[in-house]
Amino acid sequence: MRILKLNCKALRALLAVLIISVSVSGCTVKLTYNFLDWVLYWELKDYVKFTRDQRLLVKDEISQLIDWHRSDELPQYADQLEKLSKQLKSGITVEQLEESYNYLRGSWQRIVIKTLPAAVDITSNLNDQQVNDFLEMLIEKEGDDAKKIEKGTYVRTVKKREAYVSKKIVEVIGPLNEAQKALIAQWAQRMKPTKEFSLAQAIEWRTKMQTVLAERHDEQQLQKNLMVLFANPDQLRSASYRRVIDKNKHLVMQLLLDLNQTLTHQQRSKLVKKLNGYIEDFRDLSDRP
Repeated sequence: MRILKLNCKALRALLAVLIISVSVSGCTVKLTYNFLDWVLYWELKDYVKFTRDQRLLVKDEISQLIDWHRSDELPQYADQLEKLSKQLKSGITVEQLEESYNYLRGSWQRIVIKTLPAAVDITSNLNDQQVNDFLEMLIEKEGDDAKKIEKGTYVRTVKKREAYVSKKIVEVIGPLNEAQKALIAQWAQRMKPTKEFSLAQAIEWRTKMQTVLAERHDEQQLQKNLMVLFANPDQLRSASYRRVIDKNKHLVMQLLLDLNQTLTHQQRSKLVKKLNGYIEDFRDLSDRP
């Protein structure tokens, strides 16, 4: 059942590691990817205590998924980064950033679709205790998130956002100048909070998942339901939440465009070199038997 969450949290982390985290060294990407089967399995174990047969099945499905991802997706990531590298040299546009964003969404859809048969197989064979444990874990995490929201303040959130993004950008382009620091500070102030929206969506998702799991032995219906829950998360978001997400997306894109305009020759060279390193890593990993 947690191959469900394999789709949601763990595979989202996979995408982050492989595409978005240009902030770590090339050897770290390779090391992380080569241990990804172990990472994903332990992620699943946090939610479901598998039987011996289930454990073997889950490990086999994860192995097959990574083999597919290595051979089919990594070459596409390398191609996308090559395009991005060229765009950065000549000057990237809003439309090109939008294209990259849509590519990420498409990649996520492909992973969900590829994982779906395994998710159906594993989920339909969970016993009642495993289902209850899974739902209780989700409720516990919702409670943890609610406490974090209560303890947080707007000022603290903005400062953490600014510090985190600044750190990641420094790792990619090197030390920031004053103009770049000001751009990031302004962006952090303008970003709209989403934690309460996200918690509400998580509760809605868990409620719908509870209904889906109660009918999990109808595999045809289960596949349709899981596709909705994992491939189409927008359906569970309120109109207000979708508006905030859209606004924040445009703020992020504008920050990237503004920062691109301020890059020194040295910073741009470092960024392109970093991207080229990832291109090489993804090519190497995809060629591995």
